[in-house]
Amino acid sequence: MNANVDQIARELAALNQRFVDLGAKLGEAAQALDATGAPPANGLVEALAGARGQFVQLRAQALSAADAAGVPPPSEPQSLNEIEPLLAAIGEALSGRARREALEHAQQAAVTTIDRVLEIIHQDDPAFSTLVACHAKAREARAAILALTELESDGAGQVTDSVRAFADLLTMVENREGLDDDRYAQLEESVSRGFGRALAVAAARGRIGFEGEFVEPPPAPEPEPAGEALPLESEESALPEEPEPASETIAVEEPAPEAEVATDPSAPDETAQWWLAAWARWSGWKSSHDFAAAVREELGKYPYLLSVPIQKSPEYEDGLLAYGYSILMDHVERQNPGCVGNALNSLKPGQTRPVGEQLYDYLIAEGRLRETYADFVKNTLVAAVPEPGVWFQFRILESKEDTRILQRPSARIGDTELSGQRLASDGQRYNEHKFKMTLGPLTTRFVLVSADVKEARGAGFKLVGDGAPSDSGWVVSVSAGNRASAKNEARRIGEDGLHVPGLGKDHPALWVAVFNPDPAAERRYELSVFLRKDTKSPFRTKG
Repeated sequence: MNANVDQIARELAALNQRFVDLGAKLGEAAQALDATGAPPANGLVEALAGARGQFVQLRAQALSAADAAGVPPPSEPQSLNEIEPLLAAIGEALSGRARREALEHAQQAAVTTIDRVLEIIHQDDPAFSTLVACHAKAREARAAILALTELESDGAGQVTDSVRAFADLLTMVENREGLDDDRYAQLEESVSRGFGRALAVAAARGRIGFEGEFVEPPPAPEPEPAGEALPLESEESALPEEPEPASETIAVEEPAPEAEVATDPSAPDETAQWWLAAWARWSGWKSSHDFAAAVREELGKYPYLLSVPIQKSPEYEDGLLAYGYSILMDHVERQNPGCVGNALNSLKPGQTRPVGEQLYDYLIAEGRLRETYADFVKNTLVAAVPEPGVWFQFRILESKEDTRILQRPSARIGDTELSGQRLASDGQRYNEHKFKMTLGPLTTRFVLVSADVKEARGAGFKLVGDGAPSDSGWVVSVSAGNRASAKNEARRIGEDGLHVPGLGKDHPALWVAVFNPDPAAERRYELSVFLRKDTKSPFRTKG
């Protein structure tokens, strides 16, 4: 119908131009008639008759279109000027009908998806909390969708976008066997963000599905009644105690299914959720992002990522923090190309150790993390500062009037509050400031030293780990200037210390990373920061 209206509009424009041309010729004929009494030429009379016929035909088409669109005209148009607003009314009516039809189609598709999601059940737990919460969200989304009256509004866009997570969950449940790695990674992240990590894991492991899909295990054979054997030989009265060995055999075999799960990449145990999340995220961006871009994206969401041990990352942010460790996956893959994809194949049958521990050991070995974790920290910090930055545990803020020493008031990783003290005298300010911290395996803590002064200050750094001089630290200096042109330089804190001149004038900020490269044990560190009013080194030899 829109095509017919467009065609009528084009014909109307052409006829309007023809009427203009005929009007000019009629004006000339009228002047001739008045001046000389000469009648109009036959060709002009025939042209007028033809134009009249075109007008009648065009009017009939417009009236037919108006009737089909449900737009009754106030009266039959007698001129082109009366047809034009009629066509506009028809176009508006048709657009409204198209919008209504599109809304109905979108509502029908969304409700079909949501109704199917509401049929999903858990194999073992009818009250599985994340699935119950998902169903509650589904009912809310269904009601919101059916309440829509306009598809083009901002609110409608938000409602219809929310259906995507339900569709992704449905795809994971219905087509889990036919998904490639990249598509699976995208779906898992979407479901985790929408409904929680636990539901994505349940979908991946086949623990949720539809009525009739789950195969019930065959019932265990009923033991023969012990009393039936007694009448045969009364001296065998001890025979009823023989079921005891059978019970022991079952107990011995119980680890076997765990080992079988450990060797099945499609159903790893709960200890491997950090791996699944990080691997899924890495699989999703590895072909479209470089390392630096991925770092900025992940730390922009969770700036305290590197301060949480990777195996504990699923305990934070409803499991979403673990996705951020995709950047460590990328680092490991660069050390040994192909190793990340082969990780699950490396699991050995017969293992009683949790899958997560096996994968952790694999990651350490293949990525040589004892040796390369320092480079990972350096590259991450260089990419992350000045924007989006990283979560710091301590901060020194140097200004012309005073020096402020700030720290997080609680031991909670990710704490956003700061408290501290103000130092006013030079003797207090330009001295050694010590910061103690305990780091989990393969984690990093950060200290920010910044100066809002035009003069150049000096800063020295020295690190002690478990009572001995340590080089487990980096200082990344951010050069002065606008953020777009800022250049970062990373320097290692040596066992003799590191001196960085130019704080304030040349470097408005120095980001200090203290890292624990030990994959198995905590380490206690003490960072000493020496502030100087001049640029001289606080050490006997230059750091």
